[in-house]
Amino acid sequence: MNSEETLVSPQTIEAARQRMRVTFTRNATLKYIGHLDMSHTWQRILRRAELPLAYSEGFNPQPKITFAAALPLGCTSEHEVLDFVLSPACDVSEVAVRLKRALPPGMQVTSIEEVPLKSPALQTQVLTSEYTISVEQGSIDPLTDRVQALLAATEVLRDRRGKAYNLRPLVHALTVERGEADRVVVRARLQSTEAGNGRPDELAAALGLNPAEVEIHRTRLDFLDKTN
Repeated sequence: MNSEETLVSPQTIEAARQRMRVTFTRNATLKYIGHLDMSHTWQRILRRAELPLAYSEGFNPQPKITFAAALPLGCTSEHEVLDFVLSPACDVSEVAVRLKRALPPGMQVTSIEEVPLKSPALQTQVLTSEYTISVEQGSIDPLTDRVQALLAATEVLRDRRGKAYNLRPLVHALTVERGEADRVVVRARLQSTEAGNGRPDELAAALGLNPAEVEIHRTRLDFLDKTN
């Protein structure tokens, strides 16, 4: 070892890192951006903001960015959450200013905070996702009947990638109400865990709604850690 070289301890390296958590929204201009493309979009945002993003080790280093839960294609959202790691650490208020300047149209940051570096992986902390499913419909009664029938069922079989599964246990709550103008709104709370993930588009299909006619909006992600 060269006499000018110094060993840097793992503790020192870790102390120089900082985990940030961002909550953001996505409007209709971004609803057809898939999860992988959204990940690439955030990499570009962070580079544009000139933030010192930390990378994984190995032959193919990847930026340390993790999302709480993928947003289904075609949906808008007011509650998306991601973590990223910076090295070295930065002032949180400065990070917020730089991020907001770098965001594309259709996206808005609603909160940003530092979280413990060794907090559990964000995606393992998600319990449920809440959605509104809105459709133009003259009468609320037919959809009300379908919602009640689904809640009364013990099995609602759906097909995902050629494999049948039971959607019903993934539906934790389901209500229907009159919306603005001639729209009817279904409010749903769906399981979003590694053990099972309820998709709002598949729920809409199970309720007999035309995918081309519904508007699906994520209103909330619920976490084990209620501070999110």
